[in-house]
Amino acid sequence: MHVRRFEGADLPTALRKVRETLGADALVLSTRSVRRSSGWFGRFARPVVEVTAAVDRDVRQSATAPAGEKRVAPDRSWKELQLTRALVEPIETEVRALREAVERLEPANTSTFAEEIAELRTLVRALGRREDAAKRARPPAVARLLAAGIAPKHAQALGTEAFLRAADGTGTEDALLETVAAHFEARLTPARQDDPPLALYVGPTGAGKTTTVAKLAAREAHGDRPPALLTTDAQRLGADVALGRFAKSLELPFDVAVSDRDVTAAVRRADGRRLLVDTPGRSPADAAALAELRRLRTALGGGAQVNLVVAATTRPCDLERSLAWFRPLAPDALVVTKVDECDDLASVANLLLEGEGPPLAWIADGQRVPDDLSAPDPRELAARVLGVSP
Repeated sequence: MHVRRFEGADLPTALRKVRETLGADALVLSTRSVRRSSGWFGRFARPVVEVTAAVDRDVRQSATAPAGEKRVAPDRSWKELQLTRALVEPIETEVRALREAVERLEPANTSTFAEEIAELRTLVRALGRREDAAKRARPPAVARLLAAGIAPKHAQALGTEAFLRAADGTGTEDALLETVAAHFEARLTPARQDDPPLALYVGPTGAGKTTTVAKLAAREAHGDRPPALLTTDAQRLGADVALGRFAKSLELPFDVAVSDRDVTAAVRRADGRRLLVDTPGRSPADAAALAELRRLRTALGGGAQVNLVVAATTRPCDLERSLAWFRPLAPDALVVTKVDECDDLASVANLLLEGEGPPLAWIADGQRVPDDLSAPDPRELAARVLGVSP
């Protein structure tokens, strides 16, 4: 590397000397302002700008020397700057390697980047045209369902079916409502008079199992088969007390079970009454909880009906997780609570349309006992999902 020091009255002047002597490839290493002594004791010293610059000797020789001529000797400023070859050699090597790398890669990379950008633009345009074509070909009912939060695969199937139904003379709104209601009806299981004598209510924490049991008990308390109540939720502080007081107010038998033996004894004391069993909330992260619930179902006997209680406010991903976690219990029916607390029922609708969970038996839309509990009506449910009048 050829290193040299230049002086000028100002910085532009010094840099011009650098370019004239070393060329456009020169690298400025440092700049500083100094005063050059003149007269007595530097009294008339003049300020100058000192620039230290360097250039690759190969570049300088190729630019200034005839072909085949040997390299020029380093300028005297090399020694004046007191720079050793050991100090400059690594810098010179690195600069040369970087320049060669840029010369090799720049054309290829520029071309590659340009090609990739052009390809991406083509793909974006194609996707845009495809989406526009899909929207033009899509029945309006599909768009309505998608806006309501229905999963695309269900929206496409239901929307197409509603479009065909409307072609038979049914109004577009009625066709869509009837189509969705028909699919919901296939996933409902209304309460029957011959419900099993043992009903077990399970679900994640905070889903509303205890309130659901209280509502059902109040509905049946004055009927032909007044139920008995049993809770296995002895761990949560005050859970058994609240349900016990409620049972006492309705003059219904109430038991607390902390073991399989307690469960068997409670079933025996029910003496033919329908037994509603409340359980503590279980988190999918609790590995031992599922085994406890399976032992409880075994203790109740094979005829026990398992009701899975979930909240409509649950995120779709958490809802799917809960269904998967409770699936080994083979739930017979689904109870959806907190319907009054959510803006839409898209997650519930998709759950029913998916068909992998148990059929829907009850909808709870408030805390009032027993008023805010009803058997689902398919048309009303469809209207709630679509945001229209039933």
